[in-house]
Amino acid sequence: MEKKWFLPAFFLFSIVLPLGVWGEERLDLESLLREVRAQNPGILAARERWQAAKARVPQMRALPNPVVSYTLRNSGNPFDEITVGEDLMSMRGFSASQKIPFPTKLLAKGNMASKTARRMEEIARGTELNVVARLKMAYYDLYLAHQSIETISKNKDLLEKFEKTTEIRYAVGKGIQQDVLKAQVEVSRLLEKLALLEERRGRFEALINSLLSRPPETPLGRPAEIEKQTFKWSLEELYEMALLAAPALKAAKYEIEKNEASLAFSKWNYFPDLTVSAGRMDRGDFPEIWIFNVGVSLPIYFWSKENYGVREARSNLGSAQQDYENVKHRVHFHVKDLYLRATTASKLVDLIGSGIVPLASLALESAIAGYEVGKVDFLTLLDNFITLLDDELDYYEELVDYEKALAQLEAVVGVELN
Repeated sequence: MEKKWFLPAFFLFSIVLPLGVWGEERLDLESLLREVRAQNPGILAARERWQAAKARVPQMRALPNPVVSYTLRNSGNPFDEITVGEDLMSMRGFSASQKIPFPTKLLAKGNMASKTARRMEEIARGTELNVVARLKMAYYDLYLAHQSIETISKNKDLLEKFEKTTEIRYAVGKGIQQDVLKAQVEVSRLLEKLALLEERRGRFEALINSLLSRPPETPLGRPAEIEKQTFKWSLEELYEMALLAAPALKAAKYEIEKNEASLAFSKWNYFPDLTVSAGRMDRGDFPEIWIFNVGVSLPIYFWSKENYGVREARSNLGSAQQDYENVKHRVHFHVKDLYLRATTASKLVDLIGSGIVPLASLALESAIAGYEVGKVDFLTLLDNFITLLDDELDYYEELVDYEKALAQLEAVVGVELN
């Protein structure tokens, strides 16, 4: 009598939801996010550029440095004899001069630098959000690799038992060689998938280590189980979030404001700047001389300089306004694209997890029972087995696609969605 090794239904259900590896260290996403914000070179470089832009603001609002001069006026060769005190026209002394731009020019330059700093702040925030999204996506891909490896490994064990049974049946004349060969082919295919998944796992581990500024070979634990987040936002709500908080849009808005300040500055260039200087000249035995001077710059070449400066500033402003519209359309596209991906994946996760996988599990259980009593052939049993395995893998792929879409949405709209 053939030995009945097939497992009862309650164990078949356990292959649908693979168990974690006991004793393996869990990889916590929150701790990784804290580390990437503190260690990632791209994030740190963007923050430094922001700080550099902030440091430029007070520089632009400050007056130009004064100039201190020493003057020697000599009636003869100063290297032969100094004639100060002997000749009425000979003198020596110090003077200082200060250029004073038209008051509104400094205000406009400071405003330009301030808007540039705000733009760099949004670029730094966008860099952080993009790196965080890349880390989350790599984490979810690593989770998928682990889950797929575990699922395929346990199903491979079950398939190998199928293979042994077909060999026994073939040996006693109750089976055909085709069943044995088909089982061996499917086991080999699972081994091929495992090899590819191991390569993917190593690649995503290296990516996570790279984002954390660690050596690529740094060991990582197993990602914790993912609980599907609830998707509670409409497309219109996501559009509104993006308009208010998307780093790309805010950076483009500050670029417009910077160019508005630049246009104002170019118009103030029609007004003159002052240069004030004062000094004291020593003439020895003769009375000293005090010098005071006021100079005014004359923008007399305005038709070839200031006029074109205003034209340039207006064109730059127009370019920035068009760039903003371009960025807005691009952001809206990404929001719509990721919204569709997230909602579709969410529906598929629910459908596969609560409907397809349980039904496929029951179908395999029924096929096993039928195969034991000779009412179902091996190819039918194998087909049910492969269907269940594919459905299990599809469930985790859709779950990961859903979480990855949410991670990318957060980077686009600039707001955490959980």
